[in-house]
Amino acid sequence: MAELLADRPRLMYEARIRAVILTTQRTGSTSLVVSLGSHPDIECAGEILIGAPDTPKPQVRGRFKTIARIANIIKTGAWMPGRRMERFYGGGTAKVRAFKVMYNQLANPFALRYLQNDPTIRVLHLRRHNLLKNHVSRLLMGKRERVQATAPVEAVRTHVNPEEAIAAMRKARARYERFETLFGGHPRLQLTYESLFEGQGLSDTTTAAICDFLGVARHPMRSKLTKLNPESLQDMVTNYDELAAAVAGTEFAEFLS
Repeated sequence: MAELLADRPRLMYEARIRAVILTTQRTGSTSLVVSLGSHPDIECAGEILIGAPDTPKPQVRGRFKTIARIANIIKTGAWMPGRRMERFYGGGTAKVRAFKVMYNQLANPFALRYLQNDPTIRVLHLRRHNLLKNHVSRLLMGKRERVQATAPVEAVRTHVNPEEAIAAMRKARARYERFETLFGGHPRLQLTYESLFEGQGLSDTTTAAICDFLGVARHPMRSKLTKLNPESLQDMVTNYDELAAAVAGTEFAEFLS
């Protein structure tokens, strides 16, 4: 019995399902983290590679953002990404442990190597199909004091440079395809922002797909967060007609509708 109790941490680690949400900004990833964490068999963290704790907490914004991030990186040991991920996956008590990682955080070769070298890690690859709305949403981030909210907020608008938008969409498409290739040997579930939610809960289709992929019972999953921006590009872009005219002649014309 003593040996069995001593081996419990090792047995739990070996039986644990390890997963990662692979994504970029403004794809609904924070709401997905919160939603997954509402499942009784899933523990999900935010961006642990830039100092986020195992349990999601609101991020510091404003002039102290950089100082807070550096302090958290030191505190959590994120400056050694391999050890940080190993410690995260070895902690907790849930059947599934997952965290969110942004593409740019995998520019660190040690972080990328850790994830690539373990083909048992399950990848939830999240993107926003409408690359134009993704680009505009990223621009609007700089105009808000908060990038997450639990109640409706006032809409903001911005000017969008058409050439920069088209270049950004091509870059985003190429980056997604690159990471599909990099993790081609891993179990992967492709998710899109557009089909992720019904209200503040994950859609039934998405819930079923994620639970089956992670090997847990199907269970409703919800987030307290709400969308910040309107659905219509016209309500977000001050020079919409100029933008639409430029995009209409490209491979991204479908994103205008």
